[in-house]
Amino acid sequence: GGKTWILVDTAGIRRRVHQTSGADFYASLRTQAAIEKAEVAVVLLDGFAMLTEQDVRVIQQVIDAGRALVIAINKWDLVDDDRRYYLYKELDRELVQMQWAPRINLSAKTGWHTNRLVRALETSLEGWDTRIPTGRLNAFLGELVAANPHPVRGGKQPRILFATQVQNRPPRFVVFATGFLEAGYRRFIERRLRETFGFEGTPMEISVRVREKRRR
Repeated sequence: GGKTWILVDTAGIRRRVHQTSGADFYASLRTQAAIEKAEVAVVLLDGFAMLTEQDVRVIQQVIDAGRALVIAINKWDLVDDDRRYYLYKELDRELVQMQWAPRINLSAKTGWHTNRLVRALETSLEGWDTRIPTGRLNAFLGELVAANPHPVRGGKQPRILFATQVQNRPPRFVVFATGFLEAGYRRFIERRLRETFGFEGTPMEISVRVREKRRR
């Protein structure tokens, strides 16, 4: 009665983008195709190596494709305390916009902590599949905006009229407002949505539609 997981292994791409060889180019195309077909992607990083431009690019491909994401750090059993400290700082710095993705430390060679992978996959897929009822979403936004209204810009303050989740897998929201919401305020809404409803392991999109408030 257990779940069956179909894993598609893609070739590692270690070069910088502008140094890509023919083999790396076709490997990157196969990686993109695999991401498009997947529901959740596991991006495997080398615990001994510095995070590369290509690593970040593959993670961004997963996000752009709207797929659930798990970040796995390999060879963790061989990494000493100093390297772990600097690796965590490096990941926090380079992946600051992807803090929502579960990270697991494992060893593919020995199997150490690989049992944690399924739990991380399930967590990310659950976040990817989450849908918030419209009534609950607007009650949440009403409280949020009352406590933290959008800043006034040029003498105007856009007001959120209502919002709806138009899609899951991945979650996409449309917010109707009297004016455009700044990117920083949209990030604030996203952060609070994640804190309140989970959405761990999934990218999220919040778009704004401007509507003039009806005059009575």
